[in-house]
Amino acid sequence: MKIQSYKTNYKPISINNSQHKNLQTKILPQNKLKQADVHNINFKGNPLVEIKNAAKFLYAKKKVSDLKKYIDATDGKDSFVLRQFAMEPFEGLQYGIKAFKGMTMKEIQYLCENLHVIAVNRGCKNMCGYCYADAKPSKKAMSWEDFTTITKGLKTLRKRFLGLDIFGENIPISKEDILYRTTELFYDSDCMNIAVKDKKGKLYDFTELATELYNSTGRRTAFDTSGWYKNNPIMQKRAEKYTDYFSKPENMKKLNAFNVSFNVFNASYIASVKALKKGDTQKAQRLKERYINNMANTLFTFIPLADQPKFHILIRSFDSSKAKNAKDFNDKAMTSLIKEVYKKVERMCKDDMAGEQKYIKNPNMLESKLVNLYFKLGMIDTSLNSSGRMKKFMQEFNIKAPLLEYDESMKKVLADLKEKGRHHNYIMHRLIDTDGKVYHMNYARFIPTEIQLNLAQKNIPAPKLANTVEDFVLTKEILNRPEIQIIKRAKIKDK
Repeated sequence: MKIQSYKTNYKPISINNSQHKNLQTKILPQNKLKQADVHNINFKGNPLVEIKNAAKFLYAKKKVSDLKKYIDATDGKDSFVLRQFAMEPFEGLQYGIKAFKGMTMKEIQYLCENLHVIAVNRGCKNMCGYCYADAKPSKKAMSWEDFTTITKGLKTLRKRFLGLDIFGENIPISKEDILYRTTELFYDSDCMNIAVKDKKGKLYDFTELATELYNSTGRRTAFDTSGWYKNNPIMQKRAEKYTDYFSKPENMKKLNAFNVSFNVFNASYIASVKALKKGDTQKAQRLKERYINNMANTLFTFIPLADQPKFHILIRSFDSSKAKNAKDFNDKAMTSLIKEVYKKVERMCKDDMAGEQKYIKNPNMLESKLVNLYFKLGMIDTSLNSSGRMKKFMQEFNIKAPLLEYDESMKKVLADLKEKGRHHNYIMHRLIDTDGKVYHMNYARFIPTEIQLNLAQKNIPAPKLANTVEDFVLTKEILNRPEIQIIKRAKIKDK
């Protein structure tokens, strides 16, 4: 979550200068626009307005063609970043795309760059003690229609940009970082509970959402769960479906990561610690066993994925060498839990091999899966941050430990946004909420913007995001500043 900065060489002049024209004429001849290029334009409104829009669209299409030829001629595909070019020549390219109705190309470019979350579901019942999202049980979900309005809009825009990257993935500092190539379908929800309905009530689960995202936008997503109650037949059946689905390479390629979160901040485990402090040893043991059994069942259900590189177990606790009063929640306590869970998973695998052979067919498979599981259970993350419920959790148990803080670093981010708008220097992400509102975010902090996509449920507010900056909004005026104004400011600042 470290806030990173980067510099790019901004190109304010549109791509039809003399150098670019020479490249186009010499290397790639111009192609005439065809009438088919305007097939998505709606002519049901005011004819004069629609004709004007169509003319803008055709002009923008030509400028995209010029840009594509320039990038191809200069072999600049691997370093291309859309934000480096003025957006005025492309104004009109968005016409007819429902999701972007009322938005300018500058706003759309800003939205697409590092689009890291489309929060199709909001809310979670797990109530983990350290939850950085401060997730609450209250929920709101997009409709399938609103989700596909977004994905189809992005698909159409990508097509109109002739396959050029609209997501800003070629920014050098982030190109090799998997985080920046992921568009998650959640923020404060567990992926086991993510599902949306269409107008007819049909339910679409995570596999269908991930497929739609991948097929329409080319974006991979991440799966992340803290497990489920093992005796919940609906969740168990769903988990088994996911195991079977993502065991297939053609489906796993739709993900950048398949994560299981295993930590000492689970609500059942915390309740067991509280019960033990009150002297109720039976309740404490019962609650602890519940968590161990649920986590063992979760890992056993996903054991077919254990040897896949994209399968991760995210293990978090306090560092015993740095935290005070945290003996129940440090890496030593976590290691003890890991041993108990692993022992149960090992037993379940051996029983499966001796009986049903649902997942484990032979001794070689048993060894392979358990070795990979054991290895992935050995990595404990103790770098905890101050977002969400962590500070409250620490106060409740009188824990003293260093945390990653973000308030001070956000001051320079806000100042930079005010100064440079969409040409900001700090790598952060975009989140589209269930109501279509867009946020500038790094998980630890959220900056509201005036951008909102044109969704059917745009007037039904989403639950408030935790850690939202209260005294600043990234306005349309800031994002739509004339490029020459930004250049002049930069020159003044350099002096």
